[in-house]
Amino acid sequence: MPCLATLKNVADGITVSALNAGPQMAWQIKVIATPARETLCQPARLAVVSSHPIQYQCPIWQKLAGRPDTTLRVFFGSDFSVRGYHDKGFGQTVRWADSLLAGYDHQSLSSSPINSFFFAGSLQLLQRLRDFQPTACLINGYSPLLYWHTVVVCRWLGIPLIMRAETTDVDRHRGPLHRVLRDTVLKIFYAQLSGFLAIGHNSRQHYQRLGVRPQRCGLAPYCVDSDLFEQQYKQRVPGKLRQSLSIPSAALVVLFSGKLIDKKDPFTLLDAIVQLPTVAGRPVHSIFLGDGNLRQSLEQKARESACDRVHFIGWQPQEKLGEVYADADMLVLPSVFSETWGLVVNEAMQFGVPCIVSDRVGCGPDLIRDSETGFIFPHGDAAALRLQIAKLASLLVSKREQIHAACRDRVALYSVAAAAAGIAEALTHLPAARISLP
Repeated sequence: MPCLATLKNVADGITVSALNAGPQMAWQIKVIATPARETLCQPARLAVVSSHPIQYQCPIWQKLAGRPDTTLRVFFGSDFSVRGYHDKGFGQTVRWADSLLAGYDHQSLSSSPINSFFFAGSLQLLQRLRDFQPTACLINGYSPLLYWHTVVVCRWLGIPLIMRAETTDVDRHRGPLHRVLRDTVLKIFYAQLSGFLAIGHNSRQHYQRLGVRPQRCGLAPYCVDSDLFEQQYKQRVPGKLRQSLSIPSAALVVLFSGKLIDKKDPFTLLDAIVQLPTVAGRPVHSIFLGDGNLRQSLEQKARESACDRVHFIGWQPQEKLGEVYADADMLVLPSVFSETWGLVVNEAMQFGVPCIVSDRVGCGPDLIRDSETGFIFPHGDAAALRLQIAKLASLLVSKREQIHAACRDRVALYSVAAAAAGIAEALTHLPAARISLP
């Protein structure tokens, strides 16, 4: 493993080039000009500022902490997610496992709300970053305001900033005024940063559209806890969930996973299932994994449609998701807005389950290969979704093993290890000062 270098003089013409390796989105970064005069061969000291422990991010911090080329400390705005909180989307109290905090150095800045403008942890952050003396600081977005506070603190202390976030331009329709205001604010914010890590195709397109130079944009692909799900995949026992729900073994099972809320548009899937009693000679059943304010309405509509092929199983912890994916033939994510990625697609594909997603789901260009790993349909179009379900069901009759393998191969590129490697790689090419946007 090459030694990481902390650059002491960037006046010597360091140029960093981000290379797009094609459809697999496997970018790499390399130095193509004269290196700086003075380097220090020592582990990079990375500070991460995150709003709270998030189940899709903490495995990356754990992986980074295990790398000999990185000294890591994570600063959480709050630890409410592991203490338990009421999730408005799920409509119930959610508490994530304490294991999210295991295996890496971390500190919580405050117990006060992180979405307040005068966030109490900001003053603590100044002192704690000064004590840690990081090579760089990684932030995970521009909302909540904690991240704006972090930018101010890091600029004050002269710490280079990197951002890895759910950035996209295609998750929703924005009016002309909204677009102009958003672009203006983001350009101001991005001008304070030294580097960017795209999570996928749409993320990279977003940065380029707003003027971020390609040489400042690496790749740290969006991912789930791939190690956890791989363990569940190896231990899967198909048929267990079907039996508990009285679903025939020959049935086609279409899975929805997520909050039962407007932006996820579960009604479009329900409409498609009601109108598709059988396909390729198999009865079609649907499992809705998750909870939310639309659950009662969905259940009522299923009853009114005399459809006993729809099953609601509520929210499930990560540790039990393998039982669900083991009995799914396909996953449908019909979101109509604000689906910047759709990590349930990563989860499903790690189990070899193909996916049908709407054209508003951010991971589509990265993970969905037509007829190989699934399909993309026009959002809100139940008739089009019904046709895609039937088409994928027919393909599964003759190509189930090929589709299973293609899904697992595709999502393997979007792993925790790849994300951690992308972050560590970015640390080797940071300038000492912020970049300027053209």
